[in-house]
Amino acid sequence: MHRFIPILILLAACAETPAPEEARLAPEAAPVDLAFCQGEAFADSVGQPVSTIQADLPERTRVLGPDDIATQDYRIDRLNVFVNGAGVIQRLTCG
Repeated sequence: MHRFIPILILLAACAETPAPEEARLAPEAAPVDLAFCQGEAFADSVGQPVSTIQADLPERTRVLGPDDIATQDYRIDRLNVFVNGAGVIQRLTCG
């Protein structure tokens, strides 16, 4: 009987413990502050073709498609415009 105790202890240590209710909820995404990269004027253009605002975009803007390669450097003054394959704006970020 005593020889099974270490096995039972190991099994109990591997058991899954339920997480508290607060930990199960996904954190909400922080609102994007586009003021740093002069993008607040374009916040309402999500869902529209990028060609409608392309001429008005700030100088340090990059438009990124689904298969485009981008550098990983973070520049707070750069506006990133993410578009899908059809050229429709999906989201805007600074960086």
